[in-house]
Amino acid sequence: MIPYLCMPKVLEVEEIVASSIVTPQKVGALSRYFDYSLNPYAGCAFSCSYCYVPKFPRARHDYKEWGQWVEVKINAPELIRRDRTKIFGSRIFFSSATDPYQYIELKYRLSRRCLIELLKYKPAHLTMHTRSHLILQDIELLKQFGSNLTVGVSLTTDDDSVRREFEPMAPSVHRRLHLIKQLREAGIDVYLSMAPLLPCNPNRLASLVAPYVDRIWVDNMRWVEVNTRPELIAKYASHFDSDSHASLTSELQKQFSSARRLYRQTAIATKENAPRKPRRASTVSNTVTNFERRKTMQPETTQLILPLFDSSSGAERES
Repeated sequence: MIPYLCMPKVLEVEEIVASSIVTPQKVGALSRYFDYSLNPYAGCAFSCSYCYVPKFPRARHDYKEWGQWVEVKINAPELIRRDRTKIFGSRIFFSSATDPYQYIELKYRLSRRCLIELLKYKPAHLTMHTRSHLILQDIELLKQFGSNLTVGVSLTTDDDSVRREFEPMAPSVHRRLHLIKQLREAGIDVYLSMAPLLPCNPNRLASLVAPYVDRIWVDNMRWVEVNTRPELIAKYASHFDSDSHASLTSELQKQFSSARRLYRQTAIATKENAPRKPRRASTVSNTVTNFERRKTMQPETTQLILPLFDSSSGAERES
């Protein structure tokens, strides 16, 4: 066991040899959309107080220790090679029980090495999920997956003071907004996870993200029995009340749909006013159009996590 310094506290890191790296998704929330999940690390140093992962029993770690330990599956790339027949043609969620781009990735580069292996064995669709700007260091690698890749980014509020309370070691709101902008400009399919939706200004939040995503997953606070900061739930009790949260979600949906319409109109106007040049590279409006077209052309087997609502229909996700 080795200590690893992660500002501003010491993180306990253990390198382990894992017996498997892809976990079948036969039951639960992911099973409808994915065949396997892939987690190169166990534990997460971002220390999000509301994380659901501690609800899964672990003999060696109490839920109150969440954020203080990480296990590094040092043989993860080799396990992908071993299980390559499972990878081919499958739908993979990377990652469900850790953040693949927490800061320890700077030392081990396990997520990068796993991506290199996955490229060889051609999954039908790969969904990366993170709240970290470090994924941008692998953007050229991600682009090689083409339309078989989706990146989900967790962004739970527009208020960085709230973020610091609930997600003390995670990247700032500003960094995550930059992340979704860079992903969109790289032509990568990206959605947002606001789960849980923390205290925020729904109008501001919607306007900040509307240029870069057209679908969002929203949920309330869950699994309070393993929450590491119960005092925050008490502090913001009125926000997490089911009726109040439903009202906020409805307002966010309205503001997001309105902001998306305004963004599209602005993009179209920009395109129409631009000078015409032969073989001109795609403008922002073309990017939006191609993004929508690519999404509708995907076969049913590659449809991923459905949004609670999206800007095109405003329809709620089926339960």
